[in-house]
Amino acid sequence: MKSMYRDLVAVFAVTGLGLALAATGAYAATAKKPAASKPAAAAPAASTAAAPAGAPVSIGTFNAWTAWTAKDSTGLICYVSSEPNSSLPKGVNRDPIHFLVVDRKGLGTRNEVQTLIGYTIKKGSKPSASVDGKTYPMIPDGSGAWLASAADEPGFVAAMKAGKSLVVKGTSTRGTETTDTYSLAGATAALDAANKACF
Repeated sequence: MKSMYRDLVAVFAVTGLGLALAATGAYAATAKKPAASKPAAAAPAASTAAAPAGAPVSIGTFNAWTAWTAKDSTGLICYVSSEPNSSLPKGVNRDPIHFLVVDRKGLGTRNEVQTLIGYTIKKGSKPSASVDGKTYPMIPDGSGAWLASAADEPGFVAAMKAGKSLVVKGTSTRGTETTDTYSLAGATAALDAANKACF
Protein backbone atom coordinates (compact mmCIF):
# COMPACT_ATOMS: atom_id res chain seq x y z
CA MET A 1 0.00 0.00 0.00
CA LYS A 2 1.37 3.38 -0.97
CA SER A 3 2.10 5.75 1.86
CA MET A 4 -0.24 8.73 2.02
CA TYR A 5 1.97 10.93 4.20
CA ARG A 6 2.12 14.42 2.77
CA ASP A 7 2.91 17.86 4.08
CA LEU A 8 0.18 20.44 3.70
CA VAL A 9 0.79 24.13 4.21
CA ALA A 10 -2.25 26.35 3.72
CA VAL A 11 -2.62 29.87 5.08
CA PHE A 12 -6.15 31.24 5.48
CA ALA A 13 -7.58 34.64 6.28
CA VAL A 14 -11.19 35.17 7.29
CA THR A 15 -12.97 37.49 4.89
CA GLY A 16 -16.60 38.33 5.62
CA LEU A 17 -18.63 35.14 5.67
CA GLY A 18 -16.14 33.23 3.55
CA LEU A 19 -12.48 32.31 3.50
CA ALA A 20 -9.77 33.72 1.30
CA LEU A 21 -6.22 32.56 1.11
CA ALA A 22 -3.76 35.04 2.49
CA ALA A 23 -0.94 36.67 0.54
CA THR A 24 -1.01 35.67 -3.14
CA GLY A 25 -4.25 33.69 -3.04
CA ALA A 26 -2.47 30.43 -3.84
CA TYR A 27 -4.36 27.42 -2.60
CA ALA A 28 -1.46 25.43 -1.12
CA ALA A 29 2.27 25.75 -0.67
CA THR A 30 3.83 22.29 -0.62
CA ALA A 31 3.01 18.61 -0.63
CA LYS A 32 5.18 15.53 -0.43
CA LYS A 33 5.17 11.93 0.67
CA PRO A 34 7.93 9.34 0.74
CA ALA A 35 6.95 7.74 -2.58
CA ALA A 36 4.74 8.55 -5.56
CA SER A 37 4.41 12.13 -4.38
CA LYS A 38 1.24 14.07 -5.06
CA PRO A 39 0.86 17.86 -4.94
CA ALA A 40 -0.89 19.44 -1.99
CA ALA A 41 -4.63 19.76 -1.83
CA ALA A 42 -6.32 22.84 -3.10
CA ALA A 43 -7.71 24.98 -0.32
CA PRO A 44 -11.07 26.75 -0.33
CA ALA A 45 -11.30 30.43 -1.21
CA ALA A 46 -14.06 32.93 -0.71
CA SER A 47 -14.00 35.25 -3.67
CA THR A 48 -13.32 34.88 -7.37
CA ALA A 49 -13.25 38.62 -8.10
CA ALA A 50 -9.89 39.71 -9.51
CA ALA A 51 -8.48 36.30 -8.66
CA PRO A 52 -4.70 35.98 -9.08
CA ALA A 53 -3.42 33.58 -11.72
CA GLY A 54 -3.86 30.05 -10.45
CA ALA A 55 -6.18 31.09 -7.63
CA PRO A 56 -9.30 28.98 -7.00
CA VAL A 57 -12.38 29.89 -9.04
CA SER A 58 -15.82 28.71 -8.00
CA ILE A 59 -17.73 26.53 -10.44
CA GLY A 60 -20.81 26.72 -8.27
CA THR A 61 -22.26 26.04 -4.84
CA PHE A 62 -24.59 23.09 -4.39
CA ASN A 63 -26.28 23.19 -0.99
CA ALA A 64 -23.48 22.45 1.51
CA TRP A 65 -20.70 21.91 -1.07
CA THR A 66 -18.82 24.18 -3.47
CA ALA A 67 -16.93 23.04 -6.57
CA TRP A 68 -13.73 24.82 -7.58
CA THR A 69 -11.05 24.89 -10.26
CA ALA A 70 -7.47 26.07 -9.81
CA LYS A 71 -4.01 25.42 -11.21
CA ASP A 72 -0.81 24.12 -9.70
CA SER A 73 2.52 22.91 -11.10
CA THR A 74 0.80 19.86 -12.64
CA GLY A 75 -1.89 21.88 -14.38
CA LEU A 76 -5.63 22.06 -13.81
CA ILE A 77 -7.07 20.79 -10.53
CA CYS A 78 -10.75 20.53 -9.70
CA TYR A 79 -12.13 19.96 -6.24
CA VAL A 80 -15.05 20.26 -3.87
CA SER A 81 -15.03 21.63 -0.35
CA SER A 82 -17.37 22.04 2.56
CA GLU A 83 -17.31 23.32 6.13
CA PRO A 84 -18.87 21.35 8.99
CA ASN A 85 -22.35 22.32 10.14
CA SER A 86 -21.43 21.12 13.63
CA SER A 87 -18.11 20.95 15.49
CA LEU A 88 -17.64 19.53 18.97
CA PRO A 89 -16.56 20.38 21.56
CA LYS A 90 -17.78 23.93 21.19
CA GLY A 91 -15.55 26.86 22.06
CA VAL A 92 -12.28 25.20 21.00
CA ASN A 93 -9.86 27.54 19.23
CA ARG A 94 -9.30 26.09 15.75
CA ASP A 95 -8.21 27.26 12.33
CA PRO A 96 -10.72 26.98 9.45
CA ILE A 97 -12.05 23.44 9.02
CA HIS A 98 -12.72 21.90 5.61
CA PHE A 99 -13.28 18.58 3.88
CA LEU A 100 -12.09 18.23 0.28
CA VAL A 101 -12.12 15.82 -2.65
CA VAL A 102 -9.60 16.66 -5.37
CA ASP A 103 -9.19 15.70 -9.06
CA ARG A 104 -5.93 16.51 -10.89
CA LYS A 105 -6.15 16.63 -14.67
CA GLY A 106 -2.40 16.82 -15.20
CA LEU A 107 -1.79 13.65 -13.23
CA GLY A 108 -4.98 11.92 -14.32
CA THR A 109 -5.92 11.31 -10.69
CA ARG A 110 -9.37 11.47 -9.13
CA ASN A 111 -10.99 11.37 -5.73
CA GLU A 112 -8.14 12.43 -3.43
CA VAL A 113 -9.98 12.58 -0.09
CA GLN A 114 -8.60 14.84 2.61
CA THR A 115 -9.47 17.16 5.46
CA LEU A 116 -8.04 20.31 7.00
CA ILE A 117 -8.99 19.78 10.62
CA GLY A 118 -8.05 23.15 12.10
CA TYR A 119 -5.27 22.10 14.49
CA THR A 120 -2.08 20.03 14.58
CA ILE A 121 -3.13 16.42 14.90
CA LYS A 122 -1.56 14.40 17.72
CA LYS A 123 1.16 12.04 16.53
CA GLY A 124 0.15 8.42 16.88
CA SER A 125 -3.55 9.27 16.96
CA LYS A 126 -6.02 7.76 14.56
CA PRO A 127 -8.30 10.28 12.85
CA SER A 128 -11.20 8.92 10.86
CA ALA A 129 -13.95 9.86 8.44
CA SER A 130 -17.33 8.14 8.53
CA VAL A 131 -20.16 8.25 6.02
CA ASP A 132 -23.50 7.21 7.48
CA GLY A 133 -21.73 5.08 10.08
CA LYS A 134 -19.15 3.39 7.84
CA THR A 135 -15.72 4.42 9.13
CA TYR A 136 -12.57 4.92 7.07
CA PRO A 137 -9.19 5.33 8.83
CA MET A 138 -7.11 8.37 7.98
CA ILE A 139 -3.41 9.19 8.19
CA PRO A 140 -2.55 12.55 9.79
CA ASP A 141 0.23 14.95 8.88
CA GLY A 142 0.27 18.33 10.55
CA SER A 143 -3.23 19.79 10.35
CA GLY A 144 -4.23 17.61 7.41
CA ALA A 145 -5.38 14.01 7.13
CA TRP A 146 -5.90 11.66 4.18
CA LEU A 147 -7.59 8.30 3.76
CA ALA A 148 -5.13 5.66 4.96
CA SER A 149 -5.62 3.64 1.77
CA ALA A 150 -5.90 5.19 -1.67
CA ALA A 151 -7.89 2.08 -2.63
CA ASP A 152 -10.67 3.33 -0.34
CA GLU A 153 -11.08 6.63 -2.20
CA PRO A 154 -13.49 5.55 -4.99
CA GLY A 155 -15.75 3.75 -2.51
CA PHE A 156 -15.62 6.67 -0.09
CA VAL A 157 -16.68 9.13 -2.80
CA ALA A 158 -19.48 6.78 -3.90
CA ALA A 159 -20.62 6.64 -0.27
CA MET A 160 -20.57 10.45 -0.10
CA LYS A 161 -22.84 10.64 -3.13
CA ALA A 162 -25.30 8.18 -1.62
CA GLY A 163 -25.02 9.33 1.97
CA LYS A 164 -26.54 11.96 4.23
CA SER A 165 -23.85 12.73 6.78
CA LEU A 166 -20.05 12.80 7.00
CA VAL A 167 -18.32 12.76 10.40
CA VAL A 168 -14.62 13.46 10.93
CA LYS A 169 -12.95 12.67 14.24
CA GLY A 170 -9.50 13.70 15.38
CA THR A 171 -7.31 14.41 18.39
CA SER A 172 -5.20 17.52 18.85
CA THR A 173 -1.69 17.64 20.29
CA ARG A 174 -3.32 18.82 23.54
CA GLY A 175 -5.43 15.69 23.63
CA THR A 176 -8.70 17.38 22.69
CA GLU A 177 -10.93 14.99 20.79
CA THR A 178 -13.04 16.69 18.13
CA THR A 179 -16.00 15.65 16.03
CA ASP A 180 -16.94 17.56 12.87
CA THR A 181 -20.22 16.75 11.15
CA TYR A 182 -20.86 17.69 7.53
CA SER A 183 -24.07 17.56 5.56
CA LEU A 184 -23.74 15.68 2.28
CA ALA A 185 -26.57 17.64 0.68
CA GLY A 186 -25.29 18.77 -2.70
CA ALA A 187 -22.18 16.59 -2.60
CA THR A 188 -23.18 14.60 -5.69
CA ALA A 189 -23.80 17.70 -7.81
CA ALA A 190 -20.59 19.36 -6.63
CA LEU A 191 -18.47 16.24 -7.23
CA ASP A 192 -19.97 15.77 -10.69
CA ALA A 193 -19.30 19.44 -11.55
CA ALA A 194 -15.67 19.20 -10.43
CA ASN A 195 -15.12 15.95 -12.28
CA LYS A 196 -16.65 17.33 -15.45
CA ALA A 197 -14.43 20.41 -15.26
CA CYS A 198 -11.27 18.28 -15.16
CA PHE A 199 -12.23 15.27 -17.27
